[in-house]
Amino acid sequence: MTELQLPAPSPLNVHFLLDPDVVYLNHGSFGACPKQVIEAQQRHRDKIEADAMQFYINDLWTMVDRSRDALGPIIGGKPRDIVFVSNATTASATVVDNLDLQTGDELLITNFEYPACVHNFQRIANRRGAKVVVATLPWVGIDEDSIVEAILSKVTSKTKIALLSLITSGTAIRLPVERLIRELKAMGVETLLDAAHGPGCVSMDIDAWGAAYTTGNGHKWLCSPKGVAFLHVRKDLQSGFEPLVLSNDAMDLESASAQSKRTPMNHAFDYMGTDDRTPVLSIADSIEFLEGLVEGGIDALMAHNQRLCFESRDLLCEMLGTQQRVGDSLLGPLATIDVPAPGMEPGALREALFANHRIEAMIVPSPTHDGAEARPMVRVSPQVYNTIEQYRYLGEAILSEIGR
Repeated sequence: MTELQLPAPSPLNVHFLLDPDVVYLNHGSFGACPKQVIEAQQRHRDKIEADAMQFYINDLWTMVDRSRDALGPIIGGKPRDIVFVSNATTASATVVDNLDLQTGDELLITNFEYPACVHNFQRIANRRGAKVVVATLPWVGIDEDSIVEAILSKVTSKTKIALLSLITSGTAIRLPVERLIRELKAMGVETLLDAAHGPGCVSMDIDAWGAAYTTGNGHKWLCSPKGVAFLHVRKDLQSGFEPLVLSNDAMDLESASAQSKRTPMNHAFDYMGTDDRTPVLSIADSIEFLEGLVEGGIDALMAHNQRLCFESRDLLCEMLGTQQRVGDSLLGPLATIDVPAPGMEPGALREALFANHRIEAMIVPSPTHDGAEARPMVRVSPQVYNTIEQYRYLGEAILSEIGR
């Protein structure tokens, strides 16, 4: 075990259940749910268990609408165009399952997309005789124009849809999605925007952006309980859009939706059988909590996290003797920093940081094309419970492991 002293977290750490003996620096992967939101989720559970019949037949609808109405302004979308699923990967699988794919159609992705979403694209392509086409984004000298050029150059007359991350998971690039959605649309190509790092992370205006489909996780930057994400479907594409699981009303959806007083799509997704809807119901509670956590609400919180990200990135670059690869305009509150240890296995470094220094941090492999040298990268994704001292401790711990 290291002799380094564990740094203290932010005073706002008191709102979370994080282990005080662990320096938790990986909010970007799983988030952290505040105590107040966990308590609210338990109240929702208590309500269900008090009278499940009343809940699933009557109360569910208005309680889901409460979260839908709270989320709409956060993401810049009309509440009735939003449905809830368990995670962004499920949303992506749902979208591609609804596409009318024919033999020879092409699904466009980038080499920086989240692997699970790529797997679902590939599976449906294999089943329907379609093809997944990969646009290779540059890593050396990456900028907005090079990103747009790399993606648009792969569009053909057979391109059915493009999958784009708002912020790429491993490489932490905030793609210029506003421009990409617009230019792809002009070429006749719709977009599925994977904003897993979206709500509560960066400013969003999905109605203005105009993507066909947009998804984002609640459990990350909104600090909601695990197991909830949103899927926004543009109004003109909602007719006949179905969840992966059809429930009792599926064959008479118009009548059922008229009775529940919601759109057919809302009705189909709001009830897909007896499952745990408390993460969905808790979205409104997490938004309420975050709006009151710091002065200025969620907008101020996002700005704080981005400032701490840039400060931590600059500190780690200085400590590790490396250069930042991505300009500030292509970053949100996440960034990656090269670790000067070519050949070191990222998983081994991550495990050593935890075993020897009690640090939970995301270590990813760097892209290896464009002549770039393969090396581990540490991803910075700070939340309000983190401090710059914790990132200084991370830098010291990495240097310690490199020197072993």
